[in-house]
Amino acid sequence: MNFTYNEWENFCKELKRNDIISVTAASLLESARNAELLPRRFVVIKHDVESFPQKALDIARIESRYGHRSSYYVQPSLMVEANVGLFNEIQRLGHEVSYHHSVIDSAQGDIALAIVLYQKDVELFEKYGFDVKTVCQHGNPASKYDNRDFFKSCEAKEKFPDQIDIMVDFSDKIGCAYTYISDVGMLFKIVKDPVHHMNLSADDEYTIIGDIDHVLNTIFENPSASYVVSVHPHRYSRSAVGAIARKMLFNLLKSIARVVFLIPGIRKLVFRNNRLIRYI
Repeated sequence: MNFTYNEWENFCKELKRNDIISVTAASLLESARNAELLPRRFVVIKHDVESFPQKALDIARIESRYGHRSSYYVQPSLMVEANVGLFNEIQRLGHEVSYHHSVIDSAQGDIALAIVLYQKDVELFEKYGFDVKTVCQHGNPASKYDNRDFFKSCEAKEKFPDQIDIMVDFSDKIGCAYTYISDVGMLFKIVKDPVHHMNLSADDEYTIIGDIDHVLNTIFENPSASYVVSVHPHRYSRSAVGAIARKMLFNLLKSIARVVFLIPGIRKLVFRNNRLIRYI
């Protein structure tokens, strides 16, 4: 598994060849709110855009060629003038462009401050023409805080009643269960309980699927099941050589992290300076 553009294109092509066209999370939410009948089964492709927005556009163009519509959750630090044109093009292709938040992290657990930060970021997205209907929290392995807690709080739900977090209350809002697959650790896995993921033991967190072809097999072998497939576009490369180098770097840093996180205070330091995490 090398995370190449060709690999992702084959994934999109095979979905279409088997009469499966992905839809955005926002479109499902809108259908549910309008009391419209949801598809018998659906596949939502979601992307956590944490760096390299050009790669997100590259992936969006591949998906568009096969009629797929995906949900792109963008970290607010990337929502700047230099990148807005890229995100506008992603939206013009029919994809959803919305907010990848980490406000509980930023507020260090203070829900009142988190609400202020969240509101400010939502206004930033809306300023550039992106409606925030569904959002996705950012998982930070170096943090002791869980960004899922934002939309688990009554205060946030009351303040932002028209928005949902795809990792927290999406299933409840659309009235449909689904299996959540993520490229966590650069290996596709079923996240057994996305809502309470942080509370599970290591053995209970995931079921390993494997590479992207195994994801296809999982979807095809379960024709009555719906799926959310979560991907990080910055991990993809045009060439196999670049993809292999990136994966080797990822595995090296992960191995180092396992050791250094045992040193008192290191995890807290990394949490405060977590920009590197967005690039691997």
